[in-house]
Amino acid sequence: MPSAQFARRPAGILGLAAVAAVFTTACGSAQRNDVYRLAAPYNFAFYDTHEEAARSFYAAHFTHFAAYEILMNPGEDTPGRMSEFETQVRAYIADPPKFEPPAEIIAPGWTRLSFETAQAMDWTHMLHSQLYDVLTDDRVADKRSAGERAIAYYLSEPEAAFSTRGYGHRFMEGGGDWAGNFHTQYPDINGILWAYHWHHAAVYEALIETDPERRRVELDRVIDVFTDSVLHELPHVMPLTGEVAPRFSRMFPAAAHIFDNLHMMHDVVNDIMAEPSYSRREKAAEIERLRRQMTYAGQDTVEAPGMPMGGDHRMSDRGMRVPTELTTGEWLPQGHPEARMAPMDEFMRPLPAPVSGRPAGARNGGVR
Repeated sequence: MPSAQFARRPAGILGLAAVAAVFTTACGSAQRNDVYRLAAPYNFAFYDTHEEAARSFYAAHFTHFAAYEILMNPGEDTPGRMSEFETQVRAYIADPPKFEPPAEIIAPGWTRLSFETAQAMDWTHMLHSQLYDVLTDDRVADKRSAGERAIAYYLSEPEAAFSTRGYGHRFMEGGGDWAGNFHTQYPDINGILWAYHWHHAAVYEALIETDPERRRVELDRVIDVFTDSVLHELPHVMPLTGEVAPRFSRMFPAAAHIFDNLHMMHDVVNDIMAEPSYSRREKAAEIERLRRQMTYAGQDTVEAPGMPMGGDHRMSDRGMRVPTELTTGEWLPQGHPEARMAPMDEFMRPLPAPVSGRPAGARNGGVR
């Protein structure tokens, strides 16, 4: 289904947009519509207050999209190009750009190939940004309510939003024969990306601190640990938000699952783009198939695959902790250190769709 949910725009161009929509639909291509972030006084507070921490993410987004672009034209020289790319990535980590270039500039060919997935990723990066802003801005007295409002706004685009179900590593590891391609072929770049998944969550946990000075100290510590330790001892499995940021994830369990699913989708695209037997058309179709399985719009009907346990398929010990409902009615998300530990055979079975439309671990106050 085309991403027609992205339809908000100024009234003055609606007529032109309608003509464009008819044209693109008749031609069979996805509509290139867009939607802006929720208007709020806290927007950009994180960048304005903690510019170094905000800029530290930019190399991650560059790495994801630039890797896709390199894999658009695979060949015998690809390993060499990826080695040069890693050198460039590490230079950006040491000296990140002042502003983040958009995906369509980093990866113009890939964003045309997989427009809906690129749009969903950008839409979820926007939610990342807004929750950082909410937690940073001390004018926001009720951070839980403000955060839930931002999540609800994000979910109002259900075809672009990622699911609020706790899938763990299932789609990334069990979604297709391509699983593990990128990790096997380019372990260092893959490790840097997983290190950034840790970094994203660790920043949330630092921002949970209520005292502004304590918050600043914790952010500095996270950046130091990231550059001095995590990037030197790269993760062997993809970190989950709940295990790295338990306080943040307890406050916003739906967001923890959304971000884990975004990170899984990033890795899924890496693996599919690195599949040598697929044509571009086949890569685009497979990426779209997986994206649809991971959207909020379809989460009440989709069955997640079982986790294969052989070969290089791995998951962390805390990754075996599944979404858990508390007596208060609140949920602990996948990977939270206090959530229920599931036996291995439970992970090897497909995860069924929710009963009566109740997504496991998705409830988050008024967000559904």
